[in-house]
Amino acid sequence: MSGSFFKRRFLLIAGLGGLLVFGIGLLSRLALTEMAVSSLLKMAGASGVKFSVARASPWTVVLEDIGFQLKTQLFAAKRISMARLHWWTPSLGSVRVEQAVLPLTIDGSDVDTQNMSGTYKKSSTPQVPPRFSMEELHVDGQLVVRAADVPDQALTVKLDARLIAKNSWAGNVEMAGPGLGLKGEIGYDIGKDQLDFKLPSISLDLKPWQAFAQRLIVMPGGGTWQTEGKFTGDAEGRLIGKTLTASGTLQLREGRLRYEAKDITAEGIEADLEFTDFDKVLTRPGTVRIHEVRVGKFPLHEISAQLALAGREKIEVSELSLRALGGRASAEPFNYFPSLHELDVVVAVDSISVEEVMGLTQDLPAKATGQVNGRFPVRIDESGVRLGTGWLELKRGVYAELQLEASGLLTGNMSEKSSSYAVLKKVESGLLKLKIDELRLDIRPPNAPPGRSAQLRISGSPVDPTVKAPVTLDLNVNGPLEKLINLGFDSRLKFK
Repeated sequence: MSGSFFKRRFLLIAGLGGLLVFGIGLLSRLALTEMAVSSLLKMAGASGVKFSVARASPWTVVLEDIGFQLKTQLFAAKRISMARLHWWTPSLGSVRVEQAVLPLTIDGSDVDTQNMSGTYKKSSTPQVPPRFSMEELHVDGQLVVRAADVPDQALTVKLDARLIAKNSWAGNVEMAGPGLGLKGEIGYDIGKDQLDFKLPSISLDLKPWQAFAQRLIVMPGGGTWQTEGKFTGDAEGRLIGKTLTASGTLQLREGRLRYEAKDITAEGIEADLEFTDFDKVLTRPGTVRIHEVRVGKFPLHEISAQLALAGREKIEVSELSLRALGGRASAEPFNYFPSLHELDVVVAVDSISVEEVMGLTQDLPAKATGQVNGRFPVRIDESGVRLGTGWLELKRGVYAELQLEASGLLTGNMSEKSSSYAVLKKVESGLLKLKIDELRLDIRPPNAPPGRSAQLRISGSPVDPTVKAPVTLDLNVNGPLEKLINLGFDSRLKFK
């Protein structure tokens, strides 16, 4: 009986001892796991490391409430799980990251420039040692986009990747958020630090992101622009280190721009561009269409351009046409350099309404109908709009009339006893309309005397067939011609 008693006591003590050993082993394993993971993250350059070990065994490790920082980049996750089929192999196995949060500041406002030298030491980029390789990686979380004075915008991100060969990975990535969608395939060669990607589906509604766009892009005039539009496209390329080579297409629909400070509005913007190099901003010739641009009260319609982006500082325009003032205008091929804050272009006009042109003038004592053709250079810079040497003339075969309201214009130097005095008096007073046979405006003619900006010649006869009195007018414009024309944008189309 006593022997049985000692056996039971021995078994109880042995059981308690085994449980204690198991508990000590488990606690030791948790502590060792915590130490190993902490060391691993610090070797990779992380600071401010915090997490808890929820489970640890040779086959499975589960970390919870993870957080650390790489330079200015923060990282957090609810759970990271590592599952290994063979505990004796030097691999993390299949790694799953759940509810990850990665803030991304796109305008550099997270950098403390006063403390950069003390924070970032000169060293090579930290690398995870090869013995801690992985076989699979699954990430489910959020990319939180940030910029100064702009509310955060969260994007959901899903990444599934696996090791397909030594140092070579392949996987799929998805990203979605307010007005944004992206799906694609990626491949990464660790040894070459080479990322290959193919993104067959990209979409972006600009309106939810216009505040971020204004933080990154300086728009002409420097003020606040309201921007809208829906982009779609695709891209593929390669990133080796910091060198990006990528190509693809970009389409824009339902675009709109509004610049309140200058009262400029563009509606119905569409574009189709094929990029040969996204990083260098190079495209093949593509099309841009705008339904209407309104500068003040002056409208331009059906704008169509054939252009190519030739870098960040050059746009090559091979064709440009629009409808305005009852007719059409087109531009000869030109290059535009945004950083120069100026534009030089030669404009040809066809079937422009004389009545609408004269409607733009300030207090002109005349009314007219008809159509004109012409060709003249236009320069727009920080001083405004300037017209170069060119001409406008009455379109052949089109009926035109002129009614003056300028007493003394025709009879100022004429004797009242002249036979034509009475008729010309009626013409200049608006009592008789003129049928125009010739109308030509020479803008800054090369043979004009100094200070003369234009010469106008009009010839015709009274509309009333019973009145026989041919009329010829030769008028000179001295001083800036542009001051006589209120285009509605003379104070708006400036590069300021």
